[in-house]
Amino acid sequence: MNKQEKHEKEHVTFANNRLFVTMTLLLIIGIPMSFLPEESYIKWLFINIAVAIILTFINYLLWEKYQDDSKRYFSLHSLVMMLGMSFFAMAPVFKGLFPSIYFWLLLIGLGIFMAFLFSKSESIAEGFLNPKLKGFKIMIYTYFGIVFFAGSILWAYLLATEVAPWVTVAILTFFIGLFFVMVSPAMLITPERAIELRNRGNESAYKSN
Repeated sequence: MNKQEKHEKEHVTFANNRLFVTMTLLLIIGIPMSFLPEESYIKWLFINIAVAIILTFINYLLWEKYQDDSKRYFSLHSLVMMLGMSFFAMAPVFKGLFPSIYFWLLLIGLGIFMAFLFSKSESIAEGFLNPKLKGFKIMIYTYFGIVFFAGSILWAYLLATEVAPWVTVAILTFFIGLFFVMVSPAMLITPERAIELRNRGNESAYKSN
């Protein structure tokens, strides 16, 4: 049996909190997404820049609270970053669908799916920590299931309407954003719990061998 891992806390200095790096990344993603579609780029340029600034401020507050626990801070920091990237990546599709029935179907479906994901954050984390366990396979199947559901709605919309060329790009970025949404709940797990889940997976693998 492997020696049990322990969580050791480390301080994160302001110079190493990655606030400006993450803000730059969010702007690099958010600004181009403002131009899909081009008709509303001015309004969405301001919105996306404001969102990037707000998310950076949230990460600053997280650093203030968890600066003495690097693993917990960077975990929550990553959660905020992933949700921000998801927002930027998925917004063009919602902008394109609004105000049709497809917009509401997709919004409701995504809301229910996200609520389910965050209620299963521990299972998602365990799946990533122990890819050989059943939970990881369930997560993969769930992802492809939601891709099929969302893809069907978007495909129906494409068949029912005449769409601009940018829509294809928007659909691609939507599914990239969906992937970040699926991964992000794992970041809620505390370092101590992550160690417990990893050790439990190792013990299961050891017994099966």
